[in-house]
Formats: sequence, C-alpha cells, structure tokens
Amino acid sequence: MKKITTLVVAAILCLYLNTVFSQTNTALTVSGTIRNTAGEPLSGASVTNTRTGKGTVTNASGAFTINEVRERDKLRISYIGYAAQTVTANKDNPLNIVLKDATNELDKVVVQAYGTTSQRLATGNIGVVRSEDIAKQPVMNPLQALQGMVPGVVVTNTSGYANGPVKIEIRGRNSINDKFTSDPLYVIDGVPLTILDLMQQDSYQYGSKGTIQSGIQSPANGQSPFFNINPQDIESVEILKDADATALYGSRGANGVILITTKKGKNGKTDADLKLTTGYSQVPRFNKMLNTEQYLAMRREALSNDGLAVNINTAPDLTEWDTTRYTDWQKYLWGGNGKTMDAELSVSGGNAFTSFRVGANYHYQADITASTGSYKRAGLSANINHSSVNNRFKLSLTSLFSKTLSDMRFLPSVLTSPPNAPDVYNKEGKLNFIGWRPLANLYNFGTILRPYNSNTYILNNGLLLSYQLMQGLILKANLGYSNGRTDQFTQVPIASQNPDANPTGNANLGNSFFENYIIEPQVEYSRFIGSGKLTALVGGSLQTNNTKSNVLSGYGYVKDGTMDNIGTAPSIYASNTEVQYKYVAAFGRLNYILKNRYIFNFNFRRDGSSRFGPGHRFGNFGSAGGAWIFSEEKWMHTGLPFISYGKLRGSYGLTGSDPSYDNQYLSRWTYANALYNNIQPLLPNNHTDSTLHWQVNKKTEIALDLGFFKDVISFSASWYSNRCDNQIVPFPTPAFTGFTSVTSNSPANVRNTGWEFMLKGNIINKKLMQWTSSFQIGINRNKLIAYPNLSQSPYASLYVVGQSLNIVKVLHNTGVDPQTGLYTFEDKTGDGKITIDYRGKTVDDRYIIDLSPKFDGCFINNLNFRNWNINLTFYFRKQRQLNDLFSLKAAGGISNQLTDVLKRWQTPGDITTVARFTTNPGSDISYSNFGSSDAVYSDASFIRLQNLFLSYTLPEKLFNGKGIKNCAVFIQGQNLFLLTRYKGIDPEIPGFGNMPMLRVVNLGISAKF
Repeated sequence: MKKITTLVVAAILCLYLNTVFSQTNTALTVSGTIRNTAGEPLSGASVTNTRTGKGTVTNASGAFTINEVRERDKLRISYIGYAAQTVTANKDNPLNIVLKDATNELDKVVVQAYGTTSQRLATGNIGVVRSEDIAKQPVMNPLQALQGMVPGVVVTNTSGYANGPVKIEIRGRNSINDKFTSDPLYVIDGVPLTILDLMQQDSYQYGSKGTIQSGIQSPANGQSPFFNINPQDIESVEILKDADATALYGSRGANGVILITTKKGKNGKTDADLKLTTGYSQVPRFNKMLNTEQYLAMRREALSNDGLAVNINTAPDLTEWDTTRYTDWQKYLWGGNGKTMDAELSVSGGNAFTSFRVGANYHYQADITASTGSYKRAGLSANINHSSVNNRFKLSLTSLFSKTLSDMRFLPSVLTSPPNAPDVYNKEGKLNFIGWRPLANLYNFGTILRPYNSNTYILNNGLLLSYQLMQGLILKANLGYSNGRTDQFTQVPIASQNPDANPTGNANLGNSFFENYIIEPQVEYSRFIGSGKLTALVGGSLQTNNTKSNVLSGYGYVKDGTMDNIGTAPSIYASNTEVQYKYVAAFGRLNYILKNRYIFNFNFRRDGSSRFGPGHRFGNFGSAGGAWIFSEEKWMHTGLPFISYGKLRGSYGLTGSDPSYDNQYLSRWTYANALYNNIQPLLPNNHTDSTLHWQVNKKTEIALDLGFFKDVISFSASWYSNRCDNQIVPFPTPAFTGFTSVTSNSPANVRNTGWEFMLKGNIINKKLMQWTSSFQIGINRNKLIAYPNLSQSPYASLYVVGQSLNIVKVLHNTGVDPQTGLYTFEDKTGDGKITIDYRGKTVDDRYIIDLSPKFDGCFINNLNFRNWNINLTFYFRKQRQLNDLFSLKAAGGISNQLTDVLKRWQTPGDITTVARFTTNPGSDISYSNFGSSDAVYSDASFIRLQNLFLSYTLPEKLFNGKGIKNCAVFIQGQNLFLLTRYKGIDPEIPGFGNMPMLRVVNLGISAKF
C-alpha cells in the first residue's frame, strides 16, 4: 500500500513539475504598441528578444507582434532618438510602451545620407553641431558657428565683412588645381545648394564667390549664400567626413558633406518663441604705426642715406604738408562702432496628425568703417508635417525665404598714408584731391563716394513624402527646389575722381541667378533576419542646376545726377553668361545590425555628370563600413565594468569629384568684339579633351569610441587616409595651337592623413549645478605623392613631390649686413650668389614653408548653476602665414610703416634685422628679395576666446498667470580675447590692410508664450 501511495504522489509531483516546466517554456506571442511621450506612434521601432536575438519592427501604427517568446523573457525596445527600454514579456496583456527622448548623446538623432542614425549605431564619421550650440553664438552666417566645433573641419573667414565668403575644408586639400575650391557639398533640408562658377573666379585660397557670379567685384570678394540663412532657424548641422558617411552622395561627397536641417513643428499646444538682441561691434586690435614725429624722422634719414636734399621734388610730404598734423588712418577707417539689432519670432504647435512651425526674423548691422555701410536681412521660415489617421502616409514640407541688403564701400588703400597727410575733405565738404597736391596720386579716398549695393533673395523648398506599403516597406520621394538672385549696383561718380583728369562717370548693374531642381524617389525596407535587423535602401537622384548672370554697364557720364539710369550713358556695354549642369544617379544602402553589437554597412552609387563627354559621364562609387560595439559583450560587463560604451569601427570607399568647369570637353565659341568684312566672327574658347573624366578619392578610416562610468566621460579617436588621383589639371600646349593649355586628367596623386580626437566629460552633475567640458582637435598632413612630368606642368614653380600643396618657396633671410645695412640671405646652393628661378626648372636658393594648418580645435566649458548658464568656447589653430611685412614697402619712402622699422640699421657695425632706410628700394635687389624670403612669414598660431554666453532665466513665479515662461536675459560675446605672436592684426585673415574679424557684444532677452 505504501508503495502504491508513493508512486501516486511521485506521479502527481512529476505531472505538476512537467506542467510548470511546459508553461515556462511555452512559446508565447506578445503584442503591443510603442509611442512617444506625446502619444505619437513610433513606426519602425525595434523590438528584440534579448535571449534569442530575434525581433521585429513596429508597423505604421506603432504596433508589433513578436513570436517564440517565453514568459519572463526580456524585450528590448529601441528607436533612434529615444532612450531604449527593456520590458518583461507576459501572456496576459498587450504591452503599451512609452519611449522617452534620449538624453545620452549616443542615442540622439543624427542625420545621415538619406536617413537618420545615432552615434551609437553609426559606422561612419559624422560630426554634429546642434541648435543650442549655434544659438549661443552672435553670428550672421551659420557656417561661422561651426569653427572648431568638429575636429577635422577647418573654417576660415576670408574677410572681415559680415557677408563675405566662408571657406570650409574637411580633412585637407584634395585638388591640385588651385582654381578649384575645397567646399563640401551643402544640403539644406534635402536640397543641394549648388552655384556654378560662371566667371571662373573661384579659387582654393579664397573659396567660392557664392551668390555673386556676374563678374562685378564686391568689397567682400564675393557673398556667402549662407549669409541669407538665419542661424536660429537651424535644428542641427551634420558634417559627413569619411567614405562610409559620404559615399551615398557619390561624386558630390569628395570634399565631405554638410547637412543642414531646419527646425520643425512638434505635437503639442501652440507656443510662440520671441528673441530680441541688440549690441555693437568693433575692431579689437590695431597695428602700431609710426606717429608723425617718427615718420618725419624716417623720411629725413632715408633722404640722407640716399644723398638727397629735402625739397618739393624729393619730399613734398615734408615741405608742402603740415608737419604738425597727425591722423591714425587705421582708426579713421576702422575705428567706428557698428550697431546690431536682431528680432526672432516663431510659432509652433500641432496634434498627433499635423504639426507646424512658422518663423520670421529681422537682422540689422551697421558697419564700422568711416564710410556708410550696413547689412540687413529679413526672412521667413515655415514647416508643416502631416500624417494620415493610420499613420501610413506622411508629408513634411519645409520652406525658407530671405532677402538681404548690403550697403558697402570698397575700403580705400590708405593705411600707409603719411600720418601728416591733409584732411580727407576740404572746407566745402568735398573730397580733398587738391589739398593733397602734389601727391594727389596718394589720395585714395574716392571709393568713399562709390556706392556698392547688393540685394539677394534666396528661396529653399523641400518636400518629403512617404507611404508605408506594408510593415517594414516604405516608399519615399524627396522633392526640392531652390533659387537665388543677387542684384548688384555700383557707381564711380565724377565727384569721386581727381578733377585734374577731367573724369567721366560710370555705373554697373549686374545680376546673378541660380536655381536647383532635385527629384529623389526611394524605397526602404527593414525587417529582422536571424538575430539581426536588416535595413535596405534603394533610390535615384535627378538634379538640374541653372546659373546665369547679366551685366549692363554705362560709361562716359558727364553728370552724376544721371547715373541711376544706365540708358542715359553715352556708351553702354551688355553681356550675359549662362550654364546648365545636370546630374543623375542611382544609389543603394544595406545595413545589418547583428545582436545589437555587430554592424555592417554597404553603400553604392552610380553617378552621371554633364561635365563629361559620352563614354565618360558615369562613374561607380561606394563604401564598406563596419562597427563592433564590444561593450555589449558579456565579458566586458564583468571584466571592465567601468567602460560603459566601447565601439571599434572602420570604413573604406571611393567617392568621386567633377570639379571641372562646365563643358570643358566641348568646343565652345564666342563672338569677337571687332567686325571682319562687316561680319561678327566667331572665336574658339578653348582646347577640348573628350576623355575628361572623374577625379577619384579613396578614403580609409579606423576609429575607437569609448564611454566611461555610465558615459560620464567619453572619448573618440579617428585615423584617416584619403588619396585623390585622376587629378583634373591644365596641360600646357604650344601657343601656336591657339591656347596655352588644355584641361585633362593627370595621374597625379594627393594624400591627406590625419588624426582626430574628442574628449567630453560631465564633471559635475548635481541638482543645482551641472558642468560639462569638451576638448577636440584635428591634425592633418597633406602631401603630393606623385605628379608625372611636374617640371613640364603649369605648377612646376608651385609644387614639389613629397611636399604639401600649400607650400611657398622662399629665401632664408639671415638678417642685415652690419657693414652695408642691406638684407642678406643664405646661399643655399653655395655658388656665391642669390638666385630665384620662378619657373621651377632649376635648383635655386629657396627653402620650403608649409602654410597648411598643423592642427586646430576648441575647448568648450558649459556651467549651469541654478538659473545661471555660462558657456565659454576657446578656438585654437597652429599655423604659419604671411605677416604684415609682406604688404609694406621698404622703409623710407612716402609710406608709413610699422614701428618695428625703428630697429633699422644706421651705422656700420649695427646688428639688426631691419635694413637701412631708403627712398629707392630698387637701388638694390636685396629689398625685393626680402619680400620673397621667410622674413615675411611668421608664426600665426593663436588661441581665441571665440564665444562667451552668459544667461539668467527669470523665476517662473514672476509670470504666474501671464502666459510667459522660460524668460531669460543674456549677453553674448565673440572674439573677445586673442592670444598670438603673429606680426599683424588677425592671424586668421593675414595680410596688411585686410579688415580683421570684429569683436561683437550683444545683449538680449528671450521668452516663450
């Protein structure tokens, strides 16, 4: 009986245990819905079973169903831009999951080519500058806000004018041809910003002329199109650098890509944001020039050295001008204070299906120069987002429109005018040409009365349509249109010219116009395969750009009052230029994320360009990238628990470039100015090469990303190597063929290698106080590694194989001969004489100086304490550049000098670096050799307090019931402090006489209603 009882109990126990075991291992089907905190469904979110690695993606309504789940399995929910969650599976109720916005920088949205990603999952190198970083900087041009913010991106202001071009170089110079810019591809809300170089005036040194393509010169040497874009309208700027990030843009991504995304409407009640700012600007530094007493002493000493008497013929500045007058011409020209006023207003809101944002802005900035001048910008922005009730169809329309007015003057070249020169105006208030006699040729103030005005309009429209055909399958279309027009008007009135020449007036009217159309259909598919998520993208691109200009000039005006009408000019000249550029492409991307730690990414693109002839128009480009998030490995959690995030990534790929001027492969003709037998003949424009084809960039990168102590500290290091071959350059041809060169491809090869480092830390993270700090630096080395037949090329005198493309060849100045007081130089060849071969055909006495920046970067500190916020940004750069000595003539003539010349040689035996004063520098070749020596190049490294932002947020209790919140008062400062040993005013804008960067200080208030 006992045995039977025991068997029954054992059977019951086994049955119970088997039932429990079966229930535990029974495969469940779990369903649920994923939304954000605003209640919007998240389509395409990933749901992963952490035990099996298998998963699914949500449909258009944010719903999901996942099979083969055991009870108590952990499900990981993730979506780009949101903090991931882990939930426990159960069989009873559907899961309703709400994801919160990501606060960790690794999980925030990062815009990439034709999509979005995050820094955690990216296999490419994408730098990000967000709206909060841009808003703290008092700049008119948003490109200026990028300076130092992303390692490997060198941003240089080409002038001190607010509307001047801004040069950007990503990871060094690729093209040998110095007529090609280093500009990356700019894409604004999916629409590429393309402006063709109509007049072939762009250059590597000064960048693109931008919106000015008429050929009429502007005081700022061009105008940046981004001068028309309000920085406060920008949500983020992504900089794509390596092959993995840029390959999907194919030939347009050779110099990198900059994606600009503007602010969008969000679900929620309607809010209004208001921001008002006012401030001033000024030149922060001036050169130390000779005063009147020192100048007169210099002149007399120079005349004595040359054995000349002081009289009206040799020294009218000493005999005819008032020797007691003193004018600091720098302060006369630049000594004013500019005024700034800025107003921003935006309204945004929406519901679960439709959201919107509209904004308006106005900016006014008065110039600091002696002549009148100002900049005005008014703009409108609008965005509407809509989705259908079932969330399958989505629409996003973004539009930007702005108008700028620039009232400028060409600055007169007067900084070296004698300090005792007469007044600029006579007693009648007219230009004082007569008062400067007999040195009226030095009177360059006529430009004060020569107005330059430009009006620029820019419109940018982007429309993104998408429809989810089935779960994981989305059809997309990106449609874009942009255009811009710049109208220029300049005058040279009779009143601005020396009356002794019996002058006539002239006027110029020009306009430049560009427009871009782009159509990009796309298909995206995502699903889980095995233990990973596969995302595939296929698409095409069709772009057309039209750029044209017209110029109308009137000459021979005898009355200034009639110059506003070109039609009244006795002589009229008209011209127009127009170029069309077409571009077509097919592209694809394949991305696979295995077990949330192994990432594989492949890109392919086939491009066609109208710049090349039949048989050479198409090129194939692509990349392969991979990443291993080793911090997700189990052994990392136990072995190195202090490493919260670790990723090793790498990429290799090809991108192309078609920087050639348009239609170089075609025979082009132009009408001759003169008639032949009463017939206007046609003349050829150029030699042609029908085999002209793509430049090719081969890019390699290896990088390590680390996070420590729950990402309190993060570190990133990247190494890259980029090589560009098939260089498009001019080949010399005999002049008797009609032209001296033909544009073609050369096997010349340029390499850029470098390191980029970034270190960030949350030093203090308390309730009442937060302190974050970041340091970043980019180091690039440029080298010409091959150039067959360089000695026969137009660049024989400029480049050397094995050296940077940014070199200059100079003599080595060894000082001044103590006996003669003349400059001396090293005889490098040892032949007993100093020789310079400007053709580059023979060995001479010159050495090489590399003007490429050695490194640049920034150091940022952000401190929050209660209602206070302070942000300090220091920008630094290591470089060598031309100093102010290059632009100054030999000391002793009728031209003022830097006070450095007071250290000149005077008597035999003097040891100094400044030669004897002379009125005739042509008397000895050493004076001209000085301008071709290393003496005119100096260390131009600097550390600049680029930006200071201090704000105080008023307590909300002050506005209870008044509908006002987040009200803050703030002060902004730019270029407040400069530490440098540079021999000049501003090492970023080298060269004597160039307007330096201004110091800007603004006060403002912002509020939300």
